[in-house]
Amino acid sequence: MPRAERPVVTVTGTGGGRVLYAACALSQFLVAVGASVVTTMGPALREANGLRANWLPWAVLVYVLALGLLVLPLRLLIRRTRPLPVLILGLWLFVQSSVALTLVSGAPAFLAFRAVQGAGAAALTATAIALALALDLDGQRPGRLLLAWSAVIVAGFGTGLAAGAVVGDDWRWALWANVPLTATAGIPLVRLLRSTRRRDKAVGARAGSGSGDGDGGGDGDGVGVGQGEEAQDAAA
Repeated sequence: MPRAERPVVTVTGTGGGRVLYAACALSQFLVAVGASVVTTMGPALREANGLRANWLPWAVLVYVLALGLLVLPLRLLIRRTRPLPVLILGLWLFVQSSVALTLVSGAPAFLAFRAVQGAGAAALTATAIALALALDLDGQRPGRLLLAWSAVIVAGFGTGLAAGAVVGDDWRWALWANVPLTATAGIPLVRLLRSTRRRDKAVGARAGSGSGDGDGGGDGDGVGVGQGEEAQDAAA
């Protein structure tokens, strides 16, 4: 019998789904800001890190390369495991590298941490894609959600350009701002996914004891996260 198709993430209800979608959108806003903010920071950034003017595009390129090359592998990892570990990894890398970029001196170290920041952005993006694709917010059309998602990313790029141009000599504050903003996006996602994990374990325990009711109940809002290949094998 062929394996049954089962999404890695299943979302029910609208309350938790709206919070989840907003947090995912904010994470992608930060990813876009992180890509563009250094492009307009100007001479203060270059002097602090020994970056020549013609090296500044590399500060953008290494971020974008790390993001583009790692999104797909991390997306596949989420399908085989769970979104939560990848999400936590992305939050940790993005925050730590943002702070490190304000402390290091020297172009090699700065570019290296930009690549690490891009890797964190890739983990956040892979998690956001996995969760957002599963959302059904009160039957809203997918086209509208895609339009809103695109608008958030475009706004992030524009905000990054504007912030980099405004901060001037205080460029470090633009990177420090990633810490509270990333926490604002990450904490709701982590809490929702952890509550889902506990709920899944409880459902699995009831099913294992023969007292399950089919789908484990559907009271309230929730975010159901499958276990990739193991979940598909169980459903086959």
